[in-house]
Amino acid sequence: MHCRLFLFTFVLLSGITRAYGQTDTAQQGPFAFNLANCIQYGLAHQNDVVNARLDINFSREQIKEATGKLLPHADVNASFTDNLKLATSLIPDLTNPTSGVRIPVQFGTRYASSVTGQVNQTIFNSDYFLGLKAAKVYGGLAERTYKRTEIDTRVAITKAYYAVLANEENIRLSKANMEQLEKTLKDTKARYDVGVAERVDVDRIQVSYNNVVTDIETQIRLLVYTTQLLKFQMGMPQEAKLDLTESVQDLNVESFIADTVDYQVQDRVEYGIQTTQIALNQLNLKSKKMAYLPSLNGFVNYGWNYFSANFGDLYKTGFGASALGLTLAWPIFTGTERLHQIRQNKITLEKSENDLSYLSQQIKLEVTNANTQYLNNKSRFVTQKTNMGLTQGIYDRIVLKFEQGVASSLDVISAESELKQAQVDYVQALLNTLISKTDLDKAMGKIK
Repeated sequence: MHCRLFLFTFVLLSGITRAYGQTDTAQQGPFAFNLANCIQYGLAHQNDVVNARLDINFSREQIKEATGKLLPHADVNASFTDNLKLATSLIPDLTNPTSGVRIPVQFGTRYASSVTGQVNQTIFNSDYFLGLKAAKVYGGLAERTYKRTEIDTRVAITKAYYAVLANEENIRLSKANMEQLEKTLKDTKARYDVGVAERVDVDRIQVSYNNVVTDIETQIRLLVYTTQLLKFQMGMPQEAKLDLTESVQDLNVESFIADTVDYQVQDRVEYGIQTTQIALNQLNLKSKKMAYLPSLNGFVNYGWNYFSANFGDLYKTGFGASALGLTLAWPIFTGTERLHQIRQNKITLEKSENDLSYLSQQIKLEVTNANTQYLNNKSRFVTQKTNMGLTQGIYDRIVLKFEQGVASSLDVISAESELKQAQVDYVQALLNTLISKTDLDKAMGKIK
């Protein structure tokens, strides 16, 4: 009877398991956590969250890098030349200019050296200024991406946490069944020993008892796995001991309220990410348009030049030189390449704006679907909880009649089987309700 719940739980867990790594920590527990503690621990240790925080730091460094391009840049250049053979030039014979004779002469010295320091300052460059704005927008994108990672981590931890509680509840109910069957089995054996009951009654109840014991062993192994999955989603070492301080009774599922009236699509972090992407595309378009503007840079330098026919005398005398100036670069015409790039960026911007409109509709549909699933699951949960109570009462009355000799062992086995199925349906409906409520909160942007 419990196989359906086991299969359902494994399918569910495979759906919520994400490719999360774990950040090692020296703390090995024991930990006694409720849901809030688990989430808090996960936001501090979960690998994806840690990396998302590093991405924010990375984006901040990129902003500083973009700012650094606007600061003065200084460099020093030095050179040394050994003219092994000076170049020869032909000049007219100045003593007899009309002779047409050219005299070979060599200019310069064998050794030459220079040292020059120069400071450059960007006065106007559209790419630099827009790059600074883009870096700040990218920093906002990194922060929103971090927030989305936080939300995904909260959801994954919450679902894994609920799976553990559901398994603990399943074990609790099964142990209660085992205790009831154990008492019935002992009473039946005692009645058999005095000749009141038949051997077939003992064997039938023994079979049911054995099945319950095996079910509990299976459920305990599944509980170990779901607890390991929870620790994995939290970034907690598998060797750490984790105990949960809550049970499904503490959740008060019946009091959950789903309010889908006041939510706004802007509450979803994905909406903010898309608006940031639009801002980046707008900056890319503006950058291509402003590329037609000139760039202006200023510079100042100072240096020394050294000349000598002998290497030993090269640096005895230096000749200073300095310059101050501006450089202007203006791309007047670069073919039609830039024009087509501008048109491409306009198309990209229009697509991103369309994506934002589509995302709004998608969020609304997700909320409608999540709300439908939640209401259906909650209704089923209330029904299954009532049915489980009714089935428990039927089982208790059948056992009492069996002890009084007015019901058969088949009646007991049938009632016990119906009770187990009702408990399976209850736990499954409980877990479905908890998971769908989490999905609804995420769809409405209530998980921050």
